[in-house]
Amino acid sequence: MTDIQITEITSDEDMEAAFHIRRVVFCDEQKVDAEEEFDGLDADCRQYLARYDGRIVGTARLRQDSPEKTKIERVAVLKEDRGKGIGQELMFRTINDAKLDGTGTIAVHAQCHAQTFYEALGFVQIGEEFEEAGIPHVYMEYQPSPCAPEKAP
Repeated sequence: MTDIQITEITSDEDMEAAFHIRRVVFCDEQKVDAEEEFDGLDADCRQYLARYDGRIVGTARLRQDSPEKTKIERVAVLKEDRGKGIGQELMFRTINDAKLDGTGTIAVHAQCHAQTFYEALGFVQIGEEFEEAGIPHVYMEYQPSPCAPEKAP
């Protein structure tokens, strides 16, 4: 059985690992400008790492967008490790932590190609498609249904 672990980042070394994954996925693979990717907000966010069989393969961050809303951002899994449930585990953890923090709304700016991934987790599109970092996105909010998978804390 494969082991996926999601941990909150507490060290500079782990933060550098998260930045490396974001550079590979967003800057190298998706051609997002590094200045846009590294927006100066990381110090104000809760950051997470995903480990798969002991290797660091994914990351995400939670950012308090307003007193009523938390955004899940910078969700990234290395290309060779996608499709293994790692992104889903990152989302379960960040959604759960946002709920425990008492946020009212949990939101994402989902890349359009990943919209069905977020819908399967209980996110619903609000508004029209827009461009962010040169990539088509949709704004989505978490509105779980009885059919949406949810993992207990």
